[in-house]
Amino acid sequence: MRPKRAIAAVTASIALVPAVLAGCGGSESATTTPTRTAPPERVSLVLDWFPNADHAGIYMATATGLDRAQGADIRPSVPSDPTTTLTAVAAGKQDLGITYAPELLIARSKGVPVKAVGAIAQVPLNSIIARADRGITRPRDLEGKVVGIAGVPSDRALLDTVVKADGGDPAKVETKVVGYSLSPALASGKVDAIIGAYWNIEGPDLRTKDVPITVMKLDDHGVPRYDELVLVTSEDAIRDRPQAIRAALAGIAEGQAAAVADAGGAVAALEKANPDIAKKVLPAQVADTIPALVPEGSAPLRMDVAQWDALATWMKDNGLVAGDVSGSQAVDTSLLPEASR
Repeated sequence: MRPKRAIAAVTASIALVPAVLAGCGGSESATTTPTRTAPPERVSLVLDWFPNADHAGIYMATATGLDRAQGADIRPSVPSDPTTTLTAVAAGKQDLGITYAPELLIARSKGVPVKAVGAIAQVPLNSIIARADRGITRPRDLEGKVVGIAGVPSDRALLDTVVKADGGDPAKVETKVVGYSLSPALASGKVDAIIGAYWNIEGPDLRTKDVPITVMKLDDHGVPRYDELVLVTSEDAIRDRPQAIRAALAGIAEGQAAAVADAGGAVAALEKANPDIAKKVLPAQVADTIPALVPEGSAPLRMDVAQWDALATWMKDNGLVAGDVSGSQAVDTSLLPEASR
């Protein structure tokens, strides 16, 4: 289980941004235009977690040289502390980072100068996963049941929205904080369902362990559709290094398309990047992830500004973010490949 959903920790780290930014200056001039014969420019990218199926497109790009062909030498790294990604990017310590749309909006509400410049996963991956052997086939069946949660502020808001949208009474659903041991809690039967697990990662893993499950996707039940995983960069980088960021985005977009076309190649690239990855379940995870990387009718990395505004409104209505927060002001699509804008 990944600690990416620890919004409280992220919020605390954001408070340090002004002091961190004070020691940072500008970088490459926006007027510099690399030629085709110039070596690819190094672009650092901090992931949200260890390499996994969510990163299939990134590692297809770096493994096959698609990034370098676009003029960027992308260097992915695993974060030592995922809660500091936004502050590191804001301070210029990382060129790009991967975070989550809700956390970016929280950061923006606190004045952190970062923006989303591309969507890695264009649909919510967070989900409710329930034990099918306990009579749970739809959200309202959670009445009278115990749902395991990590304990972050969004857990209850998401759960209540989903249950209410199905005609159920959220007050009749009990929650139990299990930290980030969500899958083990469900597999052992300590809870009837969990929220905070990804349907494309924990879902296949639970199935390989013969746990009978029902998966309920959030955007099928009242939660606004949003980009689960997004690439972020600083406002300074957008201004000062547009060519480098544009090249990196073009390379990743090519990698996303390549992963969709060659799932086996994506699996091999991930196994090379992360020798400790769970190889048995990885092909199923990649197969489940691919539709989220480039949904039907979309294009790699595309972001829908209207969806961001809808998410911001939902978060404000549920007390998850305060102040004048605009989803559309949190994204910048200008550096995306033309087909993805």
